[in-house]
Amino acid sequence: MLSAGSALLGSTIGGLATFAASWLTQHRQLRIQALAEEARKRERLYTEFIAEAAKRHAEAWSVQAQNPQVLAELYGSLERMRLISSGPVVEAAEATVSFLIEAYAAPVRTFEDLRQAVQRDRIPDPLETFIAACRVELAGLNR
Repeated sequence: MLSAGSALLGSTIGGLATFAASWLTQHRQLRIQALAEEARKRERLYTEFIAEAAKRHAEAWSVQAQNPQVLAELYGSLERMRLISSGPVVEAAEATVSFLIEAYAAPVRTFEDLRQAVQRDRIPDPLETFIAACRVELAGLNR
């Protein structure tokens, strides 16, 4: 009876250990998948913001905005970032939008002005800080 009880207890402990290990492994895999999906979602949002900001930066060289509508998509992306992104990413996005507002308010410049600025290496990159903050955040999610 003692040996049968020991065998039953050993089987129970072994089964519980297997169940616990399986559950922990499954839980960890689900968490990794959730973080990977979150990283993909943020990367899509950041890519969308970068593409729109680049368009607006190029347009601001030759156009003075007549109304705030030109920045509507950027503001939409910025507000979505406020929901899911870290503080440094949101701050960098806000700085990018502020830069673009000032660029639209500046006097109209020609393509020749752009060419000369490129030759003098004097074109500020409004996205540099934003991209660096995004890299840090996405690297943290992918770890």
